[in-house]
Amino acid sequence: MISKNNISRCVKTIKQLINRCESYGEFDKDGNLFFPVEKIEHGLLKISKEKLCEYESSGMSVLELHQKLEEQAGDCGWSDATLDIQVPKPKLRTKIF
Repeated sequence: MISKNNISRCVKTIKQLINRCESYGEFDKDGNLFFPVEKIEHGLLKISKEKLCEYESSGMSVLELHQKLEEQAGDCGWSDATLDIQVPKPKLRTKIF
């Protein structure tokens, strides 16, 4: 899923991208532009209802369950990654009076 800041959603042409980034001062001194990129992979963790009931009866919290599932994530089969290439966010400009 692409974000609202994905370049394909934010601008229609490369000229618009250039103009937008120039107006925000996003190009570095060498004229380079750095795009934020998110890499997302998907996998599935399997747990039985019986195991969940066992954890619940032992008083396990959702945070503890989350940590236990994180430990299992290394054994998970991962799908191909998707990339979300985003338009750089404008730098905050503050006025000093």
